[in-house]
Amino acid sequence: MSNLDRFIRYVKIDTQSDDTTGTSPSTEKQKDLSLLLVNELLELGLKDAHMDEYGNVYAHLPGKGSRIGLNAHVDTALEVTGADVKPHLVKNYLGGTIKLANGLEMNPEEFPVLKNHIGHDLVVTDGNTLLGADDKAGVAIIMNALEYFHENPKVKHSTICVAFTTDEEIGQGPSHFDYKKMRAKYAYTIDGSAINKIEAECFNANAVTITFKGVSIHPGEGKGKLVNALNLASEFINYLPPKETPFDSEEKEGFFHLNAIEGNSEIATLHMIVRDFKDKGMERRINLIKEAIKKVKEAHPTAEVTHKFTKQYVNMKKYVDRKPMAVRRARNALKKNGLEPVMGAIRGGTDGATFSKNGLITPNLGTGSYNHHGRFEFLDVQEFEQMTKVVIDLVK
Repeated sequence: MSNLDRFIRYVKIDTQSDDTTGTSPSTEKQKDLSLLLVNELLELGLKDAHMDEYGNVYAHLPGKGSRIGLNAHVDTALEVTGADVKPHLVKNYLGGTIKLANGLEMNPEEFPVLKNHIGHDLVVTDGNTLLGADDKAGVAIIMNALEYFHENPKVKHSTICVAFTTDEEIGQGPSHFDYKKMRAKYAYTIDGSAINKIEAECFNANAVTITFKGVSIHPGEGKGKLVNALNLASEFINYLPPKETPFDSEEKEGFFHLNAIEGNSEIATLHMIVRDFKDKGMERRINLIKEAIKKVKEAHPTAEVTHKFTKQYVNMKKYVDRKPMAVRRARNALKKNGLEPVMGAIRGGTDGATFSKNGLITPNLGTGSYNHHGRFEFLDVQEFEQMTKVVIDLVK
């Protein structure tokens, strides 16, 4: 199949993860794509390709020189459904408005990134789902590169260590990752946007769950007694800095982000994520959350407030800086393909952060896909094809 056909095939498989199940993988449907990849890897000559009980796929293509790892994740984000994806190809995008379903449209005024892709072919959604290019574009790029070596057996390459992981979108990709199975000297996640960027820095990340238990009494008899848990959650939110949200932040500015709140007047649970590039910045944010909880408790002594912090990943920069060989190799591959390398920071997460902390240095490279996690996600076909060539040169 063509490179693009492979991508289209992958995005039509629903692999959305779920942070509420507590299982690994969090959804069994992620294994549908993992099993397909195992079969395709075997067809491409990676004889040891297999899937473990957690849905992670491992395979190796023997070569010479350094053992280089390539990683992408099979799951898609939680914000918008990944079921029944219907991708559409916009040929030779001319810079106007792209109309989607349900009256939705994507235009350069609202999405300035589109201006960088005029004259290219774009794959977009129909407006009802996300596209899933995060990170099925990365999966397809790796598979396309492997197919190139399968069809050109005389081309020399390093030993390629492939790993496709589950549950990256909920910060659990490395939880059951087997570094001994991958056996790479260093690796790359193919999971970014702009194809000239090398991302070797990311947020420190924590998830927070706070449960507010009020006092439930008939509202007609609630004077001085009823304590509404939903109001407690609202008060907590108001104690946090109002201008430190994703809407107000950019580049290396951190944020508090409310993910979800559920419950009723008696008990309510709030889920949020906290992000900061600096260790001291993260410490400040955690302290602000604790102070806000304390204020709620002091104002409502009959209420009960409990909380849990979960560390998701750390900034990979200090680990990657100690072993720069992976970044140097990526720079050379980009330059060989006419791209001027730009060092960037990820305003998000990557399995590579935890991999790097655990000794497997893993910077992140682009896929040519943009507007991730939403209905306005799109893939630049020409950049996607060029990135396949970059990955081929990366492991030659």
